[in-house]
Amino acid sequence: MAENLATLAEEALARLGERKSLVFEGQEFTNAQTLAQARRLQRAFGQLGVEKGRIGALCMVNHPVVYPVFQGLFRTGGAAVPVMFQLQARELRFILEDTAAHLLVTDTANLEKALEASEGLDALRWIVVRGLEGSPPADNVLSLESLLEEPELDELPPIAGEDLGLLLYTSGTTGVPKGAMLSHANLIASAEASRAAGELERLEKGRVSLSAMPMAHIFGVGVMNGGYLTPERLADGYMVQMPWFEPVQFMSLIQEHRCSSMPAVPTMLALLLNHPEVDSYDLTSLEEVVCGASPLPVEVAKAFSAKFGCRVREIYGMTESTGIGSANRLSDDYRPGSAGKAYPGTEVRIADEDGNEVPVGESGEITLRGPSIMMGYLNRPEATAETIRDGWLHTGDVGHVDEEGFLFIVDRKKDMIIRGGENIYPAELEGVLYEHSAVAEAAVVGVPDDVYGEAVVAIVVLKPGDEASEAELISFVRERTTPFKAPAKVLFRQEELPKSGVGKILRRVLRDEAAS
Repeated sequence: MAENLATLAEEALARLGERKSLVFEGQEFTNAQTLAQARRLQRAFGQLGVEKGRIGALCMVNHPVVYPVFQGLFRTGGAAVPVMFQLQARELRFILEDTAAHLLVTDTANLEKALEASEGLDALRWIVVRGLEGSPPADNVLSLESLLEEPELDELPPIAGEDLGLLLYTSGTTGVPKGAMLSHANLIASAEASRAAGELERLEKGRVSLSAMPMAHIFGVGVMNGGYLTPERLADGYMVQMPWFEPVQFMSLIQEHRCSSMPAVPTMLALLLNHPEVDSYDLTSLEEVVCGASPLPVEVAKAFSAKFGCRVREIYGMTESTGIGSANRLSDDYRPGSAGKAYPGTEVRIADEDGNEVPVGESGEITLRGPSIMMGYLNRPEATAETIRDGWLHTGDVGHVDEEGFLFIVDRKKDMIIRGGENIYPAELEGVLYEHSAVAEAAVVGVPDDVYGEAVVAIVVLKPGDEASEAELISFVRERTTPFKAPAKVLFRQEELPKSGVGKILRRVLRDEAAS
């Protein structure tokens, strides 16, 4: 097993030789080209002060250079914190400040936001920009292309498996983002388990996969790392990558490259199924869809499989488990509604409120244990102790297993909303709504949605004598947070929100009201 993520990439090149590994917007890239860029960035990032114990952040739209940026940071011994490019400046600033990031790599599309987010942060020394033209807007802004002109650096510093490799920000019902610390060993274990669950020995030739998964999500990172474990006999396979998901282009690329595999979230499958132009494209090359990030409706899985003649493999995991928990396998019979069996090396246990295992078939909290479980939350020992108990990761999700070990997700214990595969935290949006001068009380819940899985609904009580329209409040939220988080609907109540005896808002009651 590779010692760290840098040696994982080095070993892949030595084992496979130079091969086409990526296609992006019609351009082809080889694994040797990517690694050469990573070696150059290792030298450049090191000269800028990135080393073991320091953090480099990425806020970029999907692009081939993201791969060497990740590897360049790993090769210094430092850690990477990828950030969704849709985040607003204040959300990005929180992460930069919480991690004390030394360097931020971004692109021209996100430069203005990066400058705003980084203003006054003493720890952040450099902003590196892809596509920068003309004079830099500040003394600490550098061109990524200029760094890629540095000579390659072949030597690696000592990097242990237990060293921090990646920080990914997630959140709980408090809405306060938490940085899940993932070690090199966590990420390698996850990649190897995913490869084993994918049963690549069943393939006769390499896959051509199409991915629009954001590289700031554990799903996208997992796809990246899994590619380094491609067997020699499947070296003719490659990845087609998109900047982001757009249905027509997605279908066009499947047809053009005869893609046989794709990672996806349930929303993508629903949008493809229901697209008016879907029958204009030949998607018969699809053999397998790996679907995760949020629960997959049985009806969507069945309809997609029937229409395109492919197998939809649902998987279950979370950021804190480096993306893995359970997975359906091609060798298993299809179990509608099941997220499959535990990944190799991972244990899935259903526990009661006291952490004791419940009988087969009985519902309880899903807990996970194995080599992919995170090191903990950055700067948050209490949250870590609450989430990881006696070596078991408490997911906050409710489910049960059957006699053969197949996992079924029943519900989420947490109040988190999952819209199109992305996590939305009610308390965060409620905090924004409370900033509006007319809002007396606010609660945010998720209701079922045929396309996105869940829709965001806000329930609001206005202050006496004040006025605010639904459109005004939605716009207010959109301006202050990532637009996809904003409520689709605002419901106004004349009376105060229902509460329990200890004053907690009864979300269950509000969820039922919103759904009806």
